[in-house]
Amino acid sequence: MRQIISDPNFLNGKPYLGGVRISIELILDELAQKKSPHQISRKYPQITEDDVIFIIRHASKVINAHPEASDVVREAR
Repeated sequence: MRQIISDPNFLNGKPYLGGVRISIELILDELAQKKSPHQISRKYPQITEDDVIFIIRHASKVINAHPEASDVVREAR
């Protein structure tokens, strides 16, 4: 099973997927661009669709644990 890791010596401490060293932010940005877990796993073959789902679940837990930090204003289009 993969882990979400934060190491101050890698990516300035931003969380990443252990074993592959892909940032969580990168995967969430791909999702924000309307890419599916399948498309993301094809673009980054070192991760699986299940890894992408794991990252989504992790992000959800973080937001729910810290709702005060989740206030975001959507950019105007």
